[in-house]
Amino acid sequence: MRRFPILVLALGATTLSACMSDGAPRAEAPAPPAATAPATPPPPPFETRVVRDGSVLIAPQPLAADLEALGAKGVRRVINLRTPEEMATLGFDEAAAAEAKGMSYTLLPIAGNAGFTPAALDAFSAAMANGQGDVLLHCASGTRAAHLYAAWLVREQGLSPEDAMRRVGPLGLWPLPMERLLDKPLRLDYADTPRG
Repeated sequence: MRRFPILVLALGATTLSACMSDGAPRAEAPAPPAATAPATPPPPPFETRVVRDGSVLIAPQPLAADLEALGAKGVRRVINLRTPEEMATLGFDEAAAAEAKGMSYTLLPIAGNAGFTPAALDAFSAAMANGQGDVLLHCASGTRAAHLYAAWLVREQGLSPEDAMRRVGPLGLWPLPMERLLDKPLRLDYADTPRG
């Protein structure tokens, strides 16, 4: 007899459920949309990322199409500070692309901070002296190129370190982050004793 009340309850629940249904088939809840990674915006046009100082264009890595456009605008030399390992991942032969557009090509690899040496500046000075026309000086982002160019301006053109850094400032290297944080300008000058 004890089974009878359980059976009555089960039948009652089934009947109640059927009565509440209007008989229309139920659609399954739509699946949530698949998560998609936000689209990476394309980089700004190459020419907007170039800083021109006289006949020198300081820039990040150009694409093959950028080299073609620069050649058409009168750039006659390319000085690349990236390492062969970096260039191997580029997807095109930059030296061949530059030379096909009538530009001379010089590779002066600077591998990180350890590559900033007097010998690197000597090699850059020689490259600058051995050619005519506008020159594209680049690395991956433009930072190495800007620092090397600023040092060249100091040593070869007689600018003060501060004035040289201001010339490459549009690449985001000046004012220094410390100046922005403190909201006070710094003055750059030579120390009394050489680094050791």
